[in-house]
Amino acid sequence: MDTDSGSNHESGSSSEASGTDSSDITRGAWMGSNVSQYEIDWLYRSRRIPEGVTCRLRDDIVPVPEPGERVVFLAHFERGFGLPVSDFFRRFLDFYQLQPHHLPGNAIFYLSCYATFMEAYISIRPTRETFARFFALRINSVQGKEIPKPKPPVQCGSCIIGSRQGSPFFKFSGLESCRLWQGTFFYVKNNGAADLINLPPFNPAPPTRANWSYNPKESHIETNRIIRFMKQLMKDTNICSDDIIRAFISRRVLPLKRRMHKMSEMYGPGDPTKITGIPLSKKDVVLKVGQICQTAMPEDWEWGLRPLSSTNPPTQEAKDRFPGIESDRRGPCRKRGLDKFDPDPVIHWRDLKMGRTPASRLGKSPPEPADVPSAKINPQVHEHVAPLQAEVGQEFLDKLTSGGKKNKALATDAGSSQAPPAKRFRTEPFAGKQVGTRRYKGKQMPTSSG
Repeated sequence: MDTDSGSNHESGSSSEASGTDSSDITRGAWMGSNVSQYEIDWLYRSRRIPEGVTCRLRDDIVPVPEPGERVVFLAHFERGFGLPVSDFFRRFLDFYQLQPHHLPGNAIFYLSCYATFMEAYISIRPTRETFARFFALRINSVQGKEIPKPKPPVQCGSCIIGSRQGSPFFKFSGLESCRLWQGTFFYVKNNGAADLINLPPFNPAPPTRANWSYNPKESHIETNRIIRFMKQLMKDTNICSDDIIRAFISRRVLPLKRRMHKMSEMYGPGDPTKITGIPLSKKDVVLKVGQICQTAMPEDWEWGLRPLSSTNPPTQEAKDRFPGIESDRRGPCRKRGLDKFDPDPVIHWRDLKMGRTPASRLGKSPPEPADVPSAKINPQVHEHVAPLQAEVGQEFLDKLTSGGKKNKALATDAGSSQAPPAKRFRTEPFAGKQVGTRRYKGKQMPTSSG
């Protein structure tokens, strides 16, 4: 599916080119950020962000980073992204001249799956050549019959990653409900001289589509070997796409984060490349998988093919076929102490007050450690208070204004949208008298809790 033929230019990359007023475009547009301090603390506890990085929250509608800051997204961290990013992910951004805000949440998920297969089932580092053989990039433009051509790309999520036509790679399906992910941005900055982020400076411009048409086809020797090896695995084993997804979920590892060694060299609960050494049950693995992709994985799943590890090393045949397995091998790493609590627990949606949202917020409800106050976990993070307009929307405020109710305080005890309708008294004429009756109110939209 080569969707771009030699389009290494910026034509169609601006609303001015199409004569469209950018203020009228809402699809994929910046919408401000609703990330909370609590979610930032979760990123630190789950080792998605190292201690040498400072986070900052603001009420900016469009990101305005300060010198040295980078723009990242909570939705990306939920799908295998971590700081500092891996060398593969940085090379991917540089080669295609992309920014993190160009990639929607599902694109991060596909990149995580690709990196997992390369490391956990072949034991080599992911490369852009093999990625380009399996996947294609296409532009995500603003839709609408009233918008003249060429239609401009959306501000956020303008690069869509999809399986290339005829690709032999495994097929994955992201969440159709992964919308509004662009509302999860915040700023990160290195505290010291060491670069613990490894991301390019923020550039709000749309992608230039540089190298989007790149496809090595049969010219890349190692990719040809990988394809033959992968087809042999599919023939000799029961490996499936679900194996790849649950490999990095059950291993509790971030595929797009820089790590001390490959997934094929992981060695147990003390492995420092893990989020935590606390294992997940099969049921919990299914729940976590269901929060980032669409799959019919059963709760009593079994491995079609177990991923490689220090106790399940690559075969000698694989080492002979791929010299990089041994040449890129790392020595033993110092083990990390086990956690007393799970920093990245499974979220049961029935425990959330407002139920499951279209954009999954996995960091919304992890329990606070009882002996570690939140303010002491990361004192550098600034406080964040979203304006009323960002919480309820300008349209809602306009309706309140027109009805003369703008100054009315929002209810603080609003319950779940699943709560039964409340009761109220009514009086009706009966036999010449006003008689009180109990009736149920009709279903109404629950009031925001502010």
